[in-house]
Amino acid sequence: MKKVIAIIICFALSMSLTGCKKASVSDSSESSNPNPVIKWFDCLNGDEMVWDDIREYNSDEFSGVTFRCHYGHLEAVTDEETVTLYTGMPIWSVYFCDLTGDGSPEICSTISYGSGIIDNRIIIYDYAGGASYELSDRGNFDYMFNMQGDTLIVEKRAYMQHENIESGELVFLDDTIQIKTE
Repeated sequence: MKKVIAIIICFALSMSLTGCKKASVSDSSESSNPNPVIKWFDCLNGDEMVWDDIREYNSDEFSGVTFRCHYGHLEAVTDEETVTLYTGMPIWSVYFCDLTGDGSPEICSTISYGSGIIDNRIIIYDYAGGASYELSDRGNFDYMFNMQGDTLIVEKRAYMQHENIESGELVFLDDTIQIKTE
């Protein structure tokens, strides 16, 4: 366990994650974006990583469900059950955005994955539809989220590098998540 924690800390340091501030939930309901994005937290872009505690979020769109994020897994908690939706090592960010057009937001995250060789990837979990989608290319590229105004942007970088190769809006087309570039 100490080795895993040391790897995570080294990776976090290598990603220059210093100077984080307190996490907050920001609601983009007054946005001009027809597909508003709700930020729960984003530790790659200024929010504090919660290693030894749990974050909780309730959404009006999913009545009776509390989403819980431990640093390594995200759960949906109801009166009847607790279901792990996905895991990461760690989960760096969680946003809510209706990508599929069904009227319910999907859960959008940047996660690290692996032990020893670690990559960053995007996972989209369609809680209403019970499906997940991933944008990853292990060992070749890292993917992460960033907000620009009220739009959720995906950044594609060469593996373990800081320079963007490609970036664009996150979209869901032909049953896959994609980067929409101009």
